[in-house]
Amino acid sequence: MIDAITICGAGFKAPSESDLRGPILSQMVDDVKKDLDEQRHIWSTKGCTIMTDGWTDRRNRTLLNFLVSSAGGTIFIKSIDASAHCKNATYLCEQIEEVIEDVGEENVVQVVTDNVANYVAAGKLLITN
Repeated sequence: MIDAITICGAGFKAPSESDLRGPILSQMVDDVKKDLDEQRHIWSTKGCTIMTDGWTDRRNRTLLNFLVSSAGGTIFIKSIDASAHCKNATYLCEQIEEVIEDVGEENVVQVVTDNVANYVAAGKLLITN
């Protein structure tokens, strides 16, 4: 970033907060949507892997992260604050099923999770559903 700024020279005027919030943010949102559409096409032709893991942040919140990996790369799908929920197999299975539905069940080749007991049990529930 610093190299890019130096190339612009001393007269470079940085974008204003309004620019960053408005047109630049809108363009970035459009770019992310386009990338996601390209990824979805790859998922439908080559399949994909859903990856999930839980962790606790500095505020002691339990967060569940969901990513999708495919031949087109890995993309972050969502993060859930699960602090108010019991992280049992049923809850985890429900959250994973939502991501599977969003990705398209026909596109999912495998689901990769942590190997702790609640995720293992959630995986067994997924298989039986």
